[in-house]
Amino acid sequence: MNTITFYLKNAVSSISAHNLFRNYITILMFGIVTLTSCSDDDDGPNPDIAKVVGSYTVVDTDEDGDVENYTINITQSKDGGIEISNFGDFMYVPVKASIKGNSFIVPSQTFKGKSMTIVVAGTGTLNGNTLNFDYTIDTADDILLEHSCVASKNI
Repeated sequence: MNTITFYLKNAVSSISAHNLFRNYITILMFGIVTLTSCSDDDDGPNPDIAKVVGSYTVVDTDEDGDVENYTINITQSKDGGIEISNFGDFMYVPVKASIKGNSFIVPSQTFKGKSMTIVVAGTGTLNGNTLNFDYTIDTADDILLEHSCVASKNI
């Protein structure tokens, strides 16, 4: 009779352990699914990019007051940012930039040519169809050129 009781106690203990284990696993799995289903809002496409994409007529004033007029094109890049072609009316490759809200940023980027290296960087703001930004060109000769631009979107 002791043998039957022993087997019954083991069976009841085993069932209780299984239920307890199953309940913990259920809670753990629910937590994992909940955490992985949440994502950061920055992971999706940037709705501000649509506001800035287009062709612009630029009035570019350098530190000496000399003014140059030219056109730039801003497009969405494959990495989710933006690219500016014809930047400064001298760049033959696109310059990367970003926009968040109305803040426009040209992060520091180094370009190496055959005879020189330059670093371009800038910041600005988007107000409706007008993009106001300042940028600098730093050469390997420690010459820093400062520019201030007003770019009007061509509609």
